[in-house]
Amino acid sequence: MQEKRIERFNLAERLGHWSHGITFVVLLVTGSALVFRGFSGLLGPEGLKVTRTLHHLFAYPFTFLTVLILLIGTPRTVFQWLKECFTWSREDWQFLKLFPRQFFGLPAQMPEQGKFNAGEKLNSLLTVFGSMWMMGTGWILLFRERFDPQLVAWAHPLHSAGALFMGAVLIGHVYLALCHPECREAIKGMIWGSVSETFAREHHLRWYRELTEQNKATSSEKRVA
Repeated sequence: MQEKRIERFNLAERLGHWSHGITFVVLLVTGSALVFRGFSGLLGPEGLKVTRTLHHLFAYPFTFLTVLILLIGTPRTVFQWLKECFTWSREDWQFLKLFPRQFFGLPAQMPEQGKFNAGEKLNSLLTVFGSMWMMGTGWILLFRERFDPQLVAWAHPLHSAGALFMGAVLIGHVYLALCHPECREAIKGMIWGSVSETFAREHHLRWYRELTEQNKATSSEKRVA
């Protein structure tokens, strides 16, 4: 018997996630090619020119596309996501305290979590503010002739430092999504939209209870009607 699956992300949420992720990876790769001298010999002058053009072009979807998809396609869930990311409970702090053990595959009794656990909340906040950092410094560099030279001089190292930091966050995110045995089910939610009932119950028990209560209430209303 096939296990029941529970919807976790709608289509707009998934499109927003992947548009942000893909554009960021392209920007990270092309930006690295422009910064690290070792790429110059491999790509040559024409290759570097194409790489720079791609880097500049992908700045536009990175800045605007994800926001448009989320705000037009699913504004209610975006508000709920942001609200939850900025709302922290005692269980969230306990989760973060124990998370290094879970990250490295050690046994840990994790506290109850909502739709987004504390690690996902932290990753979301780092992504939001890190992306704003990259956008702000990136647009200054892209239109450097319109800004004070001193501001441009500061923007360059800040942009590079932000890229290194965001790259590290991405590596941790990918490791948990693809390699960590306890978190691998989560990637299915971001691809197909749903996760198994067992995963929801074991990793997001508070959210699972809320959904169960909502379903019971809906069933009761239908019976009364």
